[in-house]
Formats: sequence, structure tokens, C-alpha cells
Amino acid sequence: MDRNLFEAMHSRTNELKKIAEANKEPTFLDKFLTNRYVKAALKTVLFIIAAVFCVLLVLYLMVGGMVFLMLNAIFNQFTSDEKRVQEELAIHLKSKYQEEFRIEKVEYNGTLDKYSAEVHSVAKPDYKIRVDVSEKNKQFVFKDDYVQAFWNAELKETVYPKLQELLPEEKYRINNVSDYHSLYGEFVDENAIIFGPKYISFQEAIDRQLFYLDVRYERLEDGTAVEDELKNVHKVVDLAKSFRINRMWIEQRSKQDRRELRCRINDVNSINSMAELEKVCE
Repeated sequence: MDRNLFEAMHSRTNELKKIAEANKEPTFLDKFLTNRYVKAALKTVLFIIAAVFCVLLVLYLMVGGMVFLMLNAIFNQFTSDEKRVQEELAIHLKSKYQEEFRIEKVEYNGTLDKYSAEVHSVAKPDYKIRVDVSEKNKQFVFKDDYVQAFWNAELKETVYPKLQELLPEEKYRINNVSDYHSLYGEFVDENAIIFGPKYISFQEAIDRQLFYLDVRYERLEDGTAVEDELKNVHKVVDLAKSFRINRMWIEQRSKQDRRELRCRINDVNSINSMAELEKVCE
């Protein structure tokens, strides 16, 4: 009996809810959204948004494809130019020096708009040669430092061992001993300096002041006075004198206090005292 009463009351409650909902006044939002003109406008707006999205997507894909094609074309052009540089450089060096060379790498410098190459002589693997490659009237122009590589090899056999005696490895680290003077384009036939009847020996190059010694080393000890550093540099200058090298650049760095001492000497024979050395050092 109680159960039937409960069900009857529940049914009556649902009926009352339905009557209340039927008699409920619709809100402004309900009226707005159910308006057929509003519905048509919303459909139009959604269609326009979808159309715009599709157009933008197509444009994005088209522009992205064009950019990809442009980048791919530029990459292929660079690859083609590098290959052409390698091929023509190999022919140029073999014709100029009558020997084979191994081209290690070719790099493009966008700022200077030129290529640089690192080359090694097959017959003399220790010779590292740099080549600058520029283009003029659609023709490559090559400038190499093979002469410097040739002279640097002579330095390694002559000056470097003596320099090691002056700068023992427990106190100093020698970073560079080479020809400082750039020979790019200075001689009409650079190969004549190395080969043939016009051959110029290492000592002849020094005597003709074609050579510019570049010595750079690092002092490992700390706390050395400037005067002591100059004395050490003076010994290096005397070493250059013993080889009759007239021009040189000396750069000494301190590992501990980051101090640097640079000396540009255009006539080593004029350096006979510490006071004269101080004038050309900074």
C-alpha cells in the first residue's frame, strides 16, 4: 500500500514539472538562438570562417612549397658551385705547380662573397696550403700561399729547433712559427720561386727581405716582470739576427694573467738595446 502511494506521488510530481516547464517563459537568449534569421546568419558566418580557413591553409601550403623550392634551388646552386670550384682548383694547381694536390674542404664566405679552400700537397703531405677563390667575369680567380707553406717547412727545420732551446716547454708553449708576410698576388709567377731556373732558396728569400718571421708563444709561468719578458723577447730577436731575418712579428701571451706583449720589427739590426726594443713593443 505504501509503495503504491509513493509511486503515485512521484508520478504526480513529474506531471507538475512538465506543466511548469511548458508554462515557463523563454529567455532572450532562447528566443535569439531559435530565430530563423539568426540561425541563417550563424550558418553564413560559419561557412565564411571555414572558407577563409581553407584559403589560408592553401596559401600556407603554396608559400611553404615555394620557400622549400627556393631553398632547395639555392642549396643545389651552392653544391654545384663548390663542385665547380674543386674541379677548377685541382686543374689550376696542377698546371701551376706540376704536382697533385688533395683538396680537403671548400667553404663559402657570404660576407666576402668568396670561397676558401684547404689543400695539401700529395708529394708533401705536411704542406697545408690555403687558397682564396673569387669570381670575376664568370671566371674563378685563385690566390694561394704555397710559397709560404714551402718556407714554413724550412722554418720547421731551421729556426724552430733553436727557438725551442730559448723557450723550453716547461716554461713556454710555442703556438706559431711561420711566415707572416702575405704573398697573395705579390709575384707574377709564384711557382718560379719554388721551381725552375728562377728558384729562390729560403736564405735568398730572407736576404731579399721577402720573408717576415711570425713568432707567437705563451708564457706558462706567472708573476714575471715586464722587463724580464722584454729580455726574453730580445733573445728571440737575436735568434732572428743569427739567421739574417730582418723583419719579424713577436707576440707573447701570459696564460695566468692574460697579459700580452706584441712587437713589430721592420729592421732587427736596429734593435741593439732594451730601450730600442721597448719602442717597437706594446
